[in-house]
Amino acid sequence: MEFKSYKDDAWYDVRIETESNGDSGGNGRRLRVKFSGFADEHDEVVDGKDLKSFKDVDFLRCRFRPMSVQLQDTECSQVHKGLSVCAAHSAYPDDRRFYDAIVDGVVRNEHRFENGEEQCTCSFILSWKHGPYYGSLSEQALENICRIQPPLAVDKLDPLLASFLNSARKTVQATGFFDSGARSQRLKQETKLARSTSSHLKGDDVDIGGVPHMIIIDNLEKGISPLTIMEFIHYHLSFPCQAFVSPSRVLESYARGAILLHSKRNFDKLSAFLENPDHIIISSRGRPWLMTEKTPVHDTHMALIETFRLTSQTRRTGTCNELKVVISGTKEYSTAKQLKDLFERLANHICKLHQRLVVEEDRILQLPDEV
Repeated sequence: MEFKSYKDDAWYDVRIETESNGDSGGNGRRLRVKFSGFADEHDEVVDGKDLKSFKDVDFLRCRFRPMSVQLQDTECSQVHKGLSVCAAHSAYPDDRRFYDAIVDGVVRNEHRFENGEEQCTCSFILSWKHGPYYGSLSEQALENICRIQPPLAVDKLDPLLASFLNSARKTVQATGFFDSGARSQRLKQETKLARSTSSHLKGDDVDIGGVPHMIIIDNLEKGISPLTIMEFIHYHLSFPCQAFVSPSRVLESYARGAILLHSKRNFDKLSAFLENPDHIIISSRGRPWLMTEKTPVHDTHMALIETFRLTSQTRRTGTCNELKVVISGTKEYSTAKQLKDLFERLANHICKLHQRLVVEEDRILQLPDEV
């Protein structure tokens, strides 16, 4: 598996070990991350007692994923605009570090053949999603690009990692996380943690003027897990978020969800990703997402959102394999666009009915009392 380092935000091939932290109560273990090809002094250690919330545990899990696979010359045609990849960038000679990027453009060239083997000569313009080159463009050859693998389901995780995460979750739950008073204190601690340069959120979470923002997504597949949404966003945009899914009525064929972000940069990136007309997010059954609202979230809403998110998260049904991005120009995109337009018309109709309801309610309430 690979791990995104806290020190330089790059991805590395790693193995893990667990060890005691000397704490007899709570989570008395540490997770030691050992980097392949590096000496022990480069190890990074996560102490279980530093994971104060489910959010911290989720952030840690998102730093691990299956090894990215080197693209072969014959797979050149599979690299297209909008594809998320993991690619090498060398700031200095003999210093290759891997970061996630989005393919911004492709310059196709005729391939060469040497000794009967095909060699790709195309160029790929990448927009870096994190790390020191975040937001900049650079040109890369196929030999520097790897295919990102989908996140693993819980039962497919490395047993040591799964055990450590499970132990951390149990500790969080046992420390009164669900108590409303404790929740308020925990939110303050997480805001402080997000601003700390030594925290696990370094480079990922920057406060939006003290007020988190929420993006409402309609037309989700019924039964989708909030963790599926979080993993999907991390897979494509390389930052963590919080998510929850509201219950649906029996006759409704879809669900509604919300994505919560504390970082202005990440909020803008996700908004642009969801609004990009060049692609559509769909479920494995072809149901397209529709972003219907972006709104600030104040303290009065936070407790309800957090409680429901954690409750619904336990009903996990799969991984982000349940979701995918379809690109403009494909048959899947054409079908998804028709379905998205159809649902948008439904949403607009419902909105007009709500407006009419408000008017009619106001009219009835203002009627004079009968004598």
